[in-house]
Amino acid sequence: MRFTVVLMVLTFIFVPLTGICELTPQEMGKQDAHKDVSRTTWFIEGFINGCIFSWIMGGGQLTQAANTPPDVAVDEIKDLLGKPTEFVEKYVKAYQSESVVIQYRWSNYGIRSGTGITAALVFAYLIGRLE
Repeated sequence: MRFTVVLMVLTFIFVPLTGICELTPQEMGKQDAHKDVSRTTWFIEGFINGCIFSWIMGGGQLTQAANTPPDVAVDEIKDLLGKPTEFVEKYVKAYQSESVVIQYRWSNYGIRSGTGITAALVFAYLIGRLE
């Protein structure tokens, strides 16, 4: 019993140190995209667009910027130094696709919020004029 416990403890200690648990390039790219993409910025951009364009576009249009992923400065990412080009390409593709998903999601939240608030204000204004 003691031998089994000691073996399990040693396994939990040494397996991560051997690099067996290393992330795939796709997982690394997605993880870094979640760290780098500002959700607040994309929400605000969507919110402003939702307020401004709710009358013109119906509030359901996303900005073109949300479809353009940010550039990935591969030279600045220390985890990619010395990795094969195939690994780096997979990382960049995963980073870009995940950043577009995050940008799209948060700008869409902002657009819906901006459109809803604008509609509520207009509705309140129109109700106020009925009296």
